[in-house]
Amino acid sequence: MKDAGAVDQPPNPVDPSNWAHKIRTVKDAHIIPSDGRSLIQGCGVYTSDHAYCHDAVLWRRRALMVPAENPTFDQSDNPVKGTYLWGGVLHGHFGHFLVESLGRIWGYEAEELKIDGVLFLEKRSDEHDESTAIAWHNDSAPVLTGFQEELFNQFGIKAPIGVVRTPVQVERLIIPGQAFGMGTMATGTPAFRKFVQSRIGNEIEADGPKKLYISRSAYGARRGGVIGENLLEKRLEQDGYTAFHPQKESLQTQIARYKAASDIVALDGSALHLAAMVAGPDQKIAMIKRRSSPISIGIEANLTSFIGRKPVVVDAIRRNWIRSDRKRVDRFSIAELDFAATGAALESAGMATAADWPELDEKTLKGLLEKLNSETRYSFRLEGTEAPKGLPDGIVAACHGIEVPQSHAVGPKWLVRKINNGRYEKEEIAGALFLVDEGDRVLECGAGIGIVGTSVAHNCKPAVMRSFEANPHLIEVVEATYRRNGVDDRISVTHGALMAGKNIPQKIDFNVSKRFAFSSLDAPQRELSETVSVPVHDFAKLKEDFRPTVLLMDIEGGELDFLREADLSGINVVVMEFHPEVYGQEGMEFCKAQIRKAGLEPVKGKSTETVWAAQRTTEKTTKNEGSKK
Repeated sequence: MKDAGAVDQPPNPVDPSNWAHKIRTVKDAHIIPSDGRSLIQGCGVYTSDHAYCHDAVLWRRRALMVPAENPTFDQSDNPVKGTYLWGGVLHGHFGHFLVESLGRIWGYEAEELKIDGVLFLEKRSDEHDESTAIAWHNDSAPVLTGFQEELFNQFGIKAPIGVVRTPVQVERLIIPGQAFGMGTMATGTPAFRKFVQSRIGNEIEADGPKKLYISRSAYGARRGGVIGENLLEKRLEQDGYTAFHPQKESLQTQIARYKAASDIVALDGSALHLAAMVAGPDQKIAMIKRRSSPISIGIEANLTSFIGRKPVVVDAIRRNWIRSDRKRVDRFSIAELDFAATGAALESAGMATAADWPELDEKTLKGLLEKLNSETRYSFRLEGTEAPKGLPDGIVAACHGIEVPQSHAVGPKWLVRKINNGRYEKEEIAGALFLVDEGDRVLECGAGIGIVGTSVAHNCKPAVMRSFEANPHLIEVVEATYRRNGVDDRISVTHGALMAGKNIPQKIDFNVSKRFAFSSLDAPQRELSETVSVPVHDFAKLKEDFRPTVLLMDIEGGELDFLREADLSGINVVVMEFHPEVYGQEGMEFCKAQIRKAGLEPVKGKSTETVWAAQRTTEKTTKNEGSKK
């Protein structure tokens, strides 16, 4: 089959002649991943004669994948043998994964015995190295998150799942149409609905209360919601509802609860997409809108189509409160509900009683808003009021109480957004801010663009900090950030690589990438621009002279060799990012073992799989969980 005019047509779930309902096979197909982070990305699938496969793109009211500007088609001499199913884009967000990443998986039903694997592209492919053309998911080097793996298991996907990270050519690629998605695609095609309902949750028994409230209150202010959701929870409890926090439970438990409940009330959100897949027409579902947005229309269509019954839609929003870093109402906004109107709507549907619903007076509202503001570094403004004034001239971002000056390294919009949202090196900064105290002597290896070091110097006020950065093009950037935030009297940066062990060379080659985050001592990664010779500094000598009590390290994989030789005695805190994509799971476990061997243990709640905030386990230096030492 040809691409069925997909270049001109969006997927259509109700027109059986539309490409959303079709499956075709492309021989010797080229798969080109994206190297960007914008909403619309240049990437996708091409035929052997380099024609773009428009029926392989992701649609969300428009095509979010377009032909790449300069695609690389030099893999013909070494194609990947076998037959593979095209999965599309692998999203890390639970809702987008359910609605968009699974939109083509229906093709597995007919092709299961033919295929050697399912191939995806990543939403943000620039966050990973390119050492492997296709990264296959396995226990020792997982590619999928826990919920992604659980969902694929629920759908009975037994074929290997891989993520394409460099341009590849595959012998045969089976492309099912996009049969599910956002907007008009939320109903799903008949074939997609049949596939879902014949597989997911069929072996899970219904288990749970008859009345279920799917709560977002545990998220706090960070993911949007409604003001005073705890009041809503308490009032629903009076009518026999049990509050349920799905993000705290396994997928199996979520499915069991949604199958068991006769009445489900929820704020609009991702959880309802899963409920739609497993609930039935005898169940009542009420969706309370938490934002003035068309998103709820898609969720309503999703529920109606899959369950065979319209949900109760409660629109009782009085006012929308917009997060300070956002321009308009979106998923991060907070709704102010008319609780009495909410109760009346639920009573009309036979799902609750209307009496004694709380009201938000101005004093209560003010207190709740102050609490929300205290839970996040953002504030919330009323929709229709003027947004806060922009940043000062020459400043492109702000986070953790510091300002980031304009520079060649902070140009991409995605990076600016990440910094402004507090997501840039989030775990590393959180661990350092928790463990570093006044009086500490901090050694930072891998200064990057200076945000981590500046945040620590500004907030923790250690006695002194020394940073090392091997990329010569970042030294001025780092120093400018120090000066702008008035911490250059406390922290300094030195050009060069810090190494441990015997026979340390005076200089070493350093691979500089166009994207600073991919620069490293290891084999060249993506977008290599040059290899430069940089000075080497001896860790043992520096440790003797500087006497650090804290070590911060993010050196893109170089930590493995460093920890083989480094003496960490005298260092009470280590905050380190690991890079298993460079040295594998075994290498990461070795790094962790070396830190533990030195007498340091990761702090619970401040350490993740790939970032450890560790402290020495003596009575004098150990911090109580959740408090500072």
